Amino acid sequence: MQVMAEKGLLKRSERYRSHVYEARIAKEQTQRQLARNLVRRAFDGSAKNLVLGALSSQKVSAKDLAEIRRMLDEYEKRPL
Repeated sequence: MQVMAEKGLLKRSERYRSHVYEARIAKEQTQRQLARNLVRRAFDGSAKNLVLGALSSQKVSAKDLAEIRRMLDEYEKRPL
C-alpha cells in the first residue's frame, strides 16, 4: 500500500489510529496505466503480443471473441 501511495495511486489518511487508504485516480485510468506498463515491461511494447498472450492463457467464449472484435472495430473508427 505504501508503494502504491508513493506512486500516486492511493492517498493515505492518518486521521484515525490506523491508516486509511483511498483510490486517488479512477479505476479506468489505473487500468490503462497498468496495461501500458505491462505491455512495455512484459511484452516488449507489443499490444499484439499482450492480446495473444491473454487469449491463449485461458479458454475464451465465442461471445467474448465477438465482443472483442466489435470493440476493435469501434477502436479503429476513433479519430486520432
